[in-house]
Amino acid sequence: MSQVDTTQSGSDQIKWYIAIAVIIAGVAANLYFVDQFPTVVRAMMVIGGVVLGAVIGYSTPRGKEFAKFVKNANIERQKIVWPTKNETVHTTLIVLALVIVFGLFLFLVDSIFSNLVEYFFE
Repeated sequence: MSQVDTTQSGSDQIKWYIAIAVIIAGVAANLYFVDQFPTVVRAMMVIGGVVLGAVIGYSTPRGKEFAKFVKNANIERQKIVWPTKNETVHTTLIVLALVIVFGLFLFLVDSIFSNLVEYFFE
């Protein structure tokens, strides 16, 4: 595994605190102005706070590293091969059939043991 330098300069740490404060301020503004502004304006406050916080966070080395991680995760997500609708339906039916079969089997075993216990202890 590679070692990642976890040291931050003081200004980077302050930027992170400011980014978090801006995001919290956007959410707080949404809650504070619930009666004064329509929902669209309040949603824009939250979105603006998140975007501004993300821009401030991106200006730090850790923010750039996180953006690179998200980009690589998206590339890996695109490599996923999802099953077709037909495969999904067949797999679901097989699972349901097996659940029913095992449920009946467990019911049968439980009934047998219940009758044996009742026979020996009464």
